[in-house]
Amino acid sequence: MKILIACDKFKGSLDALNVCQAIADGLLLSHKNIECKILPMADGGDGTLQVLQNCFDYTKITVETLDPLLREIKASYLSDGNTAFIELAEASGMAKLKKAELNILKTTTIGTGILIKHALDNNHKKIVLSVGGSCTNDAGLGIAYALGYNFVDKNQNNIIPSGSNINQIINIISPQESIDIPITILCDVENPLYGKTGAAHIYGPQKGATQEDIVLLDKSMTHISEVIQNQFGKNISTLIGGGAAGGIPAGLFGLIKNTTLKNGFDYISQITKLEEKIKDADFVITGEGQMDSQSLQGKVVYQVASICHKYQVPIVAVVGVSKLTPLEKENLNVESIYEVIHIAKNLEDAMLNCSSLLIEIGKIIVLTT
Repeated sequence: MKILIACDKFKGSLDALNVCQAIADGLLLSHKNIECKILPMADGGDGTLQVLQNCFDYTKITVETLDPLLREIKASYLSDGNTAFIELAEASGMAKLKKAELNILKTTTIGTGILIKHALDNNHKKIVLSVGGSCTNDAGLGIAYALGYNFVDKNQNNIIPSGSNINQIINIISPQESIDIPITILCDVENPLYGKTGAAHIYGPQKGATQEDIVLLDKSMTHISEVIQNQFGKNISTLIGGGAAGGIPAGLFGLIKNTTLKNGFDYISQITKLEEKIKDADFVITGEGQMDSQSLQGKVVYQVASICHKYQVPIVAVVGVSKLTPLEKENLNVESIYEVIHIAKNLEDAMLNCSSLLIEIGKIIVLTT
């Protein structure tokens, strides 16, 4: 019996590879005559590089750059010699800061821009940027700043862009050498740049934003959208996914030609040949840390389940915790949901001992055909 295990990370606990491996270890302890294939998955969020590195023999390149508060750090990206695969979270992610350091008005994506500039300077012909896990809301202007764009206020002063001062920008000066190579941005959400479902309102609170900050940032996103439309002729206000990671896709799409947005899961599933592997499997296991209503909006579990449903391959989900309603569970199209929290002593136990608990779940998964 061919088993395919295609799980996302359990955020804050285990990366996707170790989630898949733990489940496989449990299965092999209690089931005979099975063959387990592991395919760690991602949707364009943090953890995407780890998945790519597991699947392909890419070169890891480490660069001196800056964290979200402009402190010196080292961060890495992957290269196949032609394309640079860059993950925002490597330099500008929430995990780079302590909880007390989160300050959405001060944080910036300049560090990610430095990684992109390094890739450009080293003759890469394409950039693939995954943008999940950010702690910023600067519309990607920090990235653009590192690439040579200048931002000017009404007094003709140059601004180093961050959440606090985007509303002061009245002029954007492009670098002398234009950026002509294709940039593909992998998005894991579909939120617009601003408004009630935009970057600030939906994701600001988890990045340390107060209600006052959210109002300011939302107005700032509206403002910079108008500046970009007036100067560059691009309407970024309604761009699907434009509000991901504090507006990075919208900002870069507006400023840099040959920038395209792509669903992160679609991209990863295509290059890893997920659909072919599901068709060849007798049974599939997928999973993620927390399954909730957002899981039904293009996240790994829902997408893998949809492909399984298409080919009538049985599938179960293994998750840290499920917050789905009964109707949402029905819409997910999985046979069963196994939750780590149900066999853990408490949440702390579930987080700290996730690997051993997943092995235990692997032992009890009922395989059907």
